[in-house]
Amino acid sequence: MENKHRKYMELVIELARKGLGKVSPNPMVGCVIVKNGVIIGKGYHCYFGGPHAEAESLKSAGERANQATMYVNLEPCCHTDKKTPPCVPKIINAGIKEVIVAMKDPNPEVSGKGIKTLRHYGIKCKVGLLQKNAEELNRAYIKWITKKMPFVILKSAVSLDGKIATRTGDSKWITSRQSREVVYRLRSQVDSVLVGANTIIKDNPSLTAHRRGRNPVRIVIDPKLKIPLSAKIFNTNLSQTILITKEQNKQSAYLKRLESRGVRLLKFLTKNGRINFKQIMYELAKDNIASVLVEGGGETNALALEDGVVDEVMFFIAPKIIGGRAAKTPVEGEGIDRISQAINFKFTEIKRLGSDVLVHGQLQ
Repeated sequence: MENKHRKYMELVIELARKGLGKVSPNPMVGCVIVKNGVIIGKGYHCYFGGPHAEAESLKSAGERANQATMYVNLEPCCHTDKKTPPCVPKIINAGIKEVIVAMKDPNPEVSGKGIKTLRHYGIKCKVGLLQKNAEELNRAYIKWITKKMPFVILKSAVSLDGKIATRTGDSKWITSRQSREVVYRLRSQVDSVLVGANTIIKDNPSLTAHRRGRNPVRIVIDPKLKIPLSAKIFNTNLSQTILITKEQNKQSAYLKRLESRGVRLLKFLTKNGRINFKQIMYELAKDNIASVLVEGGGETNALALEDGVVDEVMFFIAPKIIGGRAAKTPVEGEGIDRISQAINFKFTEIKRLGSDVLVHGQLQ
């Protein structure tokens, strides 16, 4: 029986994953309804503001849902402070006899309340099946809800000797087309991409998903307002752009031009000439940005790591030797004095991408 439960919950998580890049800051949720060993309904949360997974699966099951078992990766919602109606009353009215849930919703407005209400109406509830899988799936949502900060992935493309550019600044292309395809898809799955001013000045990227899906919000840190107005990042027809600069910058013709194009400005006080990344992340979370992909150069990456906002790293390593003491590396800044001060990650994935190797790690 346990294997059957696992099989259905694995399908639920597979369905939920279809919402990747489409439902944020909401969680990805899938749902399957089973009766007499047969799947009679299934669904997932398809887009932000759209019907929830439970409602979709109940709709497909129809009257057959009476006395059936529902599998869902996240606790059904019971609060009304959102665009869509709560799912708990729908489950009760449909006559579902049992709900098997992978994890409780960390949202204080729901956490445990949905399950408590279902049990109050005589519906059996089991919680914890494939909980770790469910938590991994919605790690961005969990951090956004519990810590009021987005989930941050730091990505870099490096040579075998750890360089991101030559001594002249040339960096196109260190990694293969296969690696770049993965990055384009990744951009379509996160809420935003963040870089520093030097990356824009040197490469003038558009930071889009290159038609692989939804374009992310583009975020650029430019304390000294060095980026030319002609930069692709300021074309807000492609996607929203947020410029982060220091509060000391007075309103100028430059800033007025950007605002007239639809660029959003965020100003922060600087300390020792730099902006605090934690402040940035708290502000972005208020704007419903639940995930950030940092694609900066060595200085931007170093600041993100120093301020402790990075959750995962993705290093795309090419079989090339660049050399040169003046060649840029993916993490610069001041660095550390002792190895014991190093930031530790654990490898979660190592795989081939064409001629490259992707090393994926999570903060320990």
